[in-house]
Amino acid sequence: MHEGHRRRMYEKLKSGDNLYEHELLEILLFNAFQRKNTNPIAHALLDAFGSIAGVFNAEVEQLCAVEGVGESVALYLKCIGECAARSAEGGSGVICLRNYEDFRRFVCMRFRGKVEEALEMYCLDKSGKVKKISSFTSDELDRVQVDADRVAKIIAAVKPHGLILAHNHLSGSSAPSENDDRFTMEVQLMCSMNNVALYDHCIYASDKNVFSYFSTGKIDAIKRSFSFDRLVGEQYKREKKP
Repeated sequence: MHEGHRRRMYEKLKSGDNLYEHELLEILLFNAFQRKNTNPIAHALLDAFGSIAGVFNAEVEQLCAVEGVGESVALYLKCIGECAARSAEGGSGVICLRNYEDFRRFVCMRFRGKVEEALEMYCLDKSGKVKKISSFTSDELDRVQVDADRVAKIIAAVKPHGLILAHNHLSGSSAPSENDDRFTMEVQLMCSMNNVALYDHCIYASDKNVFSYFSTGKIDAIKRSFSFDRLVGEQYKREKKP
């Protein structure tokens, strides 16, 4: 009986029918209750909080007070509410990296517990909001390489105001290798060619062991040496020499 009803409700959703709030909430609860009629619980939630928005804004304790809603379902609804709230804040990205400490905390959160080397690129808009996160891994646990052409394609497609790089070392040392320096130089040159600011490249070994090209001054040195205008100017000078 429930399977046939659920199928009909899914068809209504798929066809774009003008569903009532209790029907939308009922469908949403299908994933929380695999073999239970969710219609009474949907109505009970709406009676308690007035609307779907009220349900999503309710605290876990308040949700648990509704008959038929346990803690796991309450947490499920709370998570959906958080997702909906963040989505409503704007499509350009909710994560905002305005300074080095913001970025350092974000990198620790992203790489903590990883058991293989990975590299990530964060494309930022002018206000520091993350527009896109691109992640790369390889078949080798202790090494990851990214083709410079792939980076160039991402920059061309996203058109970020700024770019931040991050990857991890499983060796326990966050010190950059020659390959890390070379990759940073290549990305800086691509950023310079596309009028994109390369803010930093961080290497994560542990929460207390993170290397930053920005905080050590290496990023500024690389920018000075690998500016598209500078390289073009040097080439021009060489060609002008008798």
